[in-house]
Amino acid sequence: MSVDLMQIPSRHDYRDGHRIELLRSGENFFSAVEKTIDEAKQYIHFQTYIVDDDQTGRRITDALIRAAERGVRVYFLLDAYGGNSFSKDLINKIEKAGIFFRLFSPQLITKGFQLSLRLHHKVLLTDGDTAIIAGMNIADRYHGKPSLKEWLDFAILIKGPECAHVLFIVKRLWNRTFISRKERSRETMHYPEQFVENIKVKVLQNNWYRNKIEILKSYRSALKHAQFRMTIFGSYFLPGRNERRLLRNASRRGVDIRIVLSAESDEPLVKRATNFLYDFILRNNISIYEYLPSNLHAKVATVDGNWSTIGSYNMNHLSDYGSVEMNADILDSQFAEQFEGLLQDIIKNDCRQVTFEEYIRRKTWLFQLTDWFSYQMIRIMMRLMFAHAAKRSKPV
Repeated sequence: MSVDLMQIPSRHDYRDGHRIELLRSGENFFSAVEKTIDEAKQYIHFQTYIVDDDQTGRRITDALIRAAERGVRVYFLLDAYGGNSFSKDLINKIEKAGIFFRLFSPQLITKGFQLSLRLHHKVLLTDGDTAIIAGMNIADRYHGKPSLKEWLDFAILIKGPECAHVLFIVKRLWNRTFISRKERSRETMHYPEQFVENIKVKVLQNNWYRNKIEILKSYRSALKHAQFRMTIFGSYFLPGRNERRLLRNASRRGVDIRIVLSAESDEPLVKRATNFLYDFILRNNISIYEYLPSNLHAKVATVDGNWSTIGSYNMNHLSDYGSVEMNADILDSQFAEQFEGLLQDIIKNDCRQVTFEEYIRRKTWLFQLTDWFSYQMIRIMMRLMFAHAAKRSKPV
């Protein structure tokens, strides 16, 4: 992205002095998570949306148990709705090992429906010096098997000063009112290490209860200031009216925009709702590609070979107003060019382009009606969640 982006005022400016590593779903990600946990010496904060009781889930929980058994303080915060497959046996096992475990916002959840703020970010922080900010959950489907391709997603491993900000965020979520003194997190960072790679990073959050919509503002800034090209991988892509306007304006001023979506989704209603936006996207000369090998769960973007964002944030109102999200923005041309190259390879080798002609051919009245109905249903559901959120003060 142009250097103008660096001049935009923000609540949390980029910090330099970081070393980073891109992680991709599959063994690359889970081996890095396990290694980071195994190397922890003082404390671990682990906060995520889903941990399944499967081979991958047990692998990571076993690593947390090993850490607790060697004297590391382990704080494990799991979303109550997303973590409904986390068995009581596993909870008993980790608590017996001395892990501090808590479910996030268990109120107003019943038989697959919920109306409360969700913990959607996926964050691992160890000893205040290493953070992994991810888009993927802890489950076999993100790891894959020889006969089954893993869901596509990304994470970023960060070492450096911004880990202090991550610690501030996760501590604030963990240290709820009325938590016992024994369970409170009191860890601090005073002199974070600087790394010679000197990469500029800032960690952003969306948490509407805390008046934080930093990731949404970052995406809007990227759309406003993009000059040449922008690539967006979106798992549940339903941009609001303002974001669609910014996409249209960027395309009109000559920005080459590529949006990569999943050909088949684990959320069929959301997929049909996204299909409803294809007409708008294609009529504004924005390219659409559909990822074929497996479900696309990635939530990343790059701009002009200079700026990248990676994390849990989906471009939709649920991430804006109904979920706690975390992304890492990276302002570094070498990293952005390498990441952009990887994304372009995925587009070339694993995606099909949806042309306007193809879209018109499959746009039957039933197809159009189903997509329109799905889009309206999703809008109503998101408005209900937002209206309910506006009535509540803070999550438990």
